[in-house]
Amino acid sequence: MGLCKYCHKEAGLFHSKHSGCEDKFNKGKKQIATIVQNCFYLKEDFFLHKVHIDNIISDSFIDKDTMIDLYRNLLNEAINNYLNDGIIDKNEEYCIARFIQFTNIPTNILNSNHSIDKVVQSRIIQDILQGKPMKQQISITGNFPFIISKNETIVWLFRNVTMQEQKVKREYVGRSNGFNIKIVKGIYYRTGSFKGTPIEKNYLQQVGTGSVCMTDRNFYFSSPMKSVKIPYNKILSIESYSNGIGIQKDGVNSKPIFFEGVDSWFCYNVISNLKLN
Repeated sequence: MGLCKYCHKEAGLFHSKHSGCEDKFNKGKKQIATIVQNCFYLKEDFFLHKVHIDNIISDSFIDKDTMIDLYRNLLNEAINNYLNDGIIDKNEEYCIARFIQFTNIPTNILNSNHSIDKVVQSRIIQDILQGKPMKQQISITGNFPFIISKNETIVWLFRNVTMQEQKVKREYVGRSNGFNIKIVKGIYYRTGSFKGTPIEKNYLQQVGTGSVCMTDRNFYFSSPMKSVKIPYNKILSIESYSNGIGIQKDGVNSKPIFFEGVDSWFCYNVISNLKLN
């Protein structure tokens, strides 16, 4: 006899849930989501709805892990909505802080999808736009393979970043006319005019995987295979992608470099604005 995964009572042979319990569970999640979303939208205190939410949790068979996932996703959704206008303002930042207090979930768990990082990043960008002196707003743990000057301020650190360089491969398309002359057994040389056309194809070659450190002056990359330092004033252009950024450095022979695994929105805004300073 199977037990219902929601109410933990007998569900019948070969059954793992009651349809009514599942309906309550899904309905309860939607009710909580609506309450939280409205609080984020209206900048309303979440603690005003604590009793109501606790009752829904109790009546809907919602467990702790489900609530953690739900709150984490709702926080990420709210922060992304706040960022639609570019920057998180003070009221929005306070609302986010209040939600973190309300959930009583460790910050590292709520930040597993880097949603809270975006709040700090938004604050950094706002300080840059306002011309405020740069202050380090992140703590660094673990290996730090960079040597920066004393007058530099660390803006952000990204781990597990893959660097790729654009390369050019030349191929010849076409065919030759003529006849074969046998030189030695198994080897032939074809004479005649070759009417091929050289074709150049761009491709990305992986250089290495390591860390990126952004300061108020330079963009650093360090890996066991290669390390680079790119001053912001030497960057000609920046391209933003869903999974990273592309940087074109100053120099006749410089080829585009791509960094996969960084936050493109944050990097683009930081580099663009610090480059102008």
